[in-house]
Amino acid sequence: MKSTTRFIFLILGLLFLLFLILNRVNSTSSSQKNVTGISFSSVSLSKNDAEKQKMRISETLLVNYDDNTSSIYPLKYRVLARMGDTIGSGKIGLMTDVNHEPILKGGEEDISDMPDGNSLITVGNKHYLITHMEERPGMLYQTEVTVEEGVFKAVDTKPVDLSAIGGTIINCASSKTMYGSHLGGEEDYSLNSIFADRHSPFYVDCALDGMGNTVEGVADYFCSYVDAMQSYLGDKNIDKNNGYNGDSFSPYNYGYIVEVQPLADGTTKSAKHYVTGKYTPELAIMMPDGKTVYMSDDGTAKGLWKFVSDTKITAFKADWEGTLYAAKVVQISAENGGAFDVSWIELGHAKDSEIEAMIKSKMKITDIFEISRPDENGSCATGTKVYEDSTLECLTLKEGQEKAAAFLETRKYAALKGATIEFRKEEGLTYNPDKNVLYISMSEIKKSMEDNYKDQEPINDIRLEANVCGAVYELTLDHSYSGTSMKAVVVGEPLDVNEPYADEWTCHPDGISNPDNITYIGHNTLLISEDTTKHVNNMTWAYDTQRKKLTRIASLPIGAEVTGVDTAAINEKGILLMNIQHPFQDNPEALDGSLFNARLIESATEEQLKASIGYFDGLPSDIFK
Repeated sequence: MKSTTRFIFLILGLLFLLFLILNRVNSTSSSQKNVTGISFSSVSLSKNDAEKQKMRISETLLVNYDDNTSSIYPLKYRVLARMGDTIGSGKIGLMTDVNHEPILKGGEEDISDMPDGNSLITVGNKHYLITHMEERPGMLYQTEVTVEEGVFKAVDTKPVDLSAIGGTIINCASSKTMYGSHLGGEEDYSLNSIFADRHSPFYVDCALDGMGNTVEGVADYFCSYVDAMQSYLGDKNIDKNNGYNGDSFSPYNYGYIVEVQPLADGTTKSAKHYVTGKYTPELAIMMPDGKTVYMSDDGTAKGLWKFVSDTKITAFKADWEGTLYAAKVVQISAENGGAFDVSWIELGHAKDSEIEAMIKSKMKITDIFEISRPDENGSCATGTKVYEDSTLECLTLKEGQEKAAAFLETRKYAALKGATIEFRKEEGLTYNPDKNVLYISMSEIKKSMEDNYKDQEPINDIRLEANVCGAVYELTLDHSYSGTSMKAVVVGEPLDVNEPYADEWTCHPDGISNPDNITYIGHNTLLISEDTTKHVNNMTWAYDTQRKKLTRIASLPIGAEVTGVDTAAINEKGILLMNIQHPFQDNPEALDGSLFNARLIESATEEQLKASIGYFDGLPSDIFK
């Protein structure tokens, strides 16, 4: 009997324990809270010289939850690394050549002040930060980071080995893929093939003296790009009479989307995706379908691009295959930055490896097109007149060169096919899954976005009033992530003479100026960051996409651009990265062009001139999950 009683009590005890466990699980489950909204406190305008020279961010973040509670988190900006810091075995920002030897400038190590795109990527139990250096030659750094007792630390850094793809150039903004790799753009302004071919009327005869000069001794951007890549590659056989092709250098090898995949052992895999087209890409962003990728194009008379992979991309692979498209817009309104219907013109289908083979064959533009200048009346004696990259050209496609034109001369071919090549300073891209829209920043609405700029636009799709302050546009996507319409949603406000602030500012300080890096962080919050001389300090704004309200959340040191905005959650710590690029370099202009704050730029100390990678400290991780 006693044993039976003990057995019954044992069973009852186990049932009670099970009840407690289940009740605790249910209680825990019901106590889990979901974020319903976030709100940063506003940063005031700089009131004095001391504030103009500092990094200032929101003091607090208010987070609302679905159980009708809220929490306030105090925030602080912390520097993760300054350019030139020794971190573990490496020195971040040190420019090196293809053999990983330092590139010298004036006999000294060349330390970049241009950290740009950031991607914080977790592989296994390791966390790696990929950071661009927006330089020529280009550099990417991989920095291992940890979070220990709530502190975000950099523990080791080294250049990403890009020797297998011939190096890179002007690495600008970046994004992360869903499968955990980094996509960055080679913002290659000056390696336009029209300058490289001796049979082109636009040919530039470079001295190849390492100084970026023509043979007449005139400084030239194209020549400086060639010289920079020659210093990286050590290629002594660049042939000016053969399209500036060398043993390892080709102008056609730059101006693409670069992918880097960190691996758990600290190594990386990398690839250039030639099938995304050659132009001046700021960055690329992959849609949730794993097939559709959008690319922006920085400069004057540029296009908007879409690549659609044949199959879903679920992991890093070096050989993408798919179809490239160019946007065609029809303007339906010129009000408040404009609105457009959008369609897509197919340019071609290819594999990366096919286009790489063309590049290695040392092609030139005159292998693809017959090219000439318009006459003094703006007419073409032969060929079709196109306007791209600030240049009027007369082009005739050579027989059988459609694929080469589509992927090596993407803007020119798109213009020939009637695409819209009129965007100006097309910069950041970011996707909002809550509305299924893509945001695109136009740093300025000027030049090729004006009505028949200089009476030389052959198509003239975009006819807007100039706005030097720029705008952020919303591209509405359909169920297959193809853009169908586009409108401005945040527009900067140019100041008028005698208005308040016009003695120091060109664009109103309570609105955006020259938007560049944009990042949607969820919770109806779009971060808009500036690259401007039309505000005294470059700023980052939190734009509430529902309430249409802007909140200033960062004011950078004078002369610095906001770059590298990225988010991650590591060990219950929320991380919002934000770089201070080239501080005390860009001199802010008042409306009349005067430089009210020049004294601060001119008196900058060596320490103030150091660029840095930093982050908002104090954020909860659940806002980024």
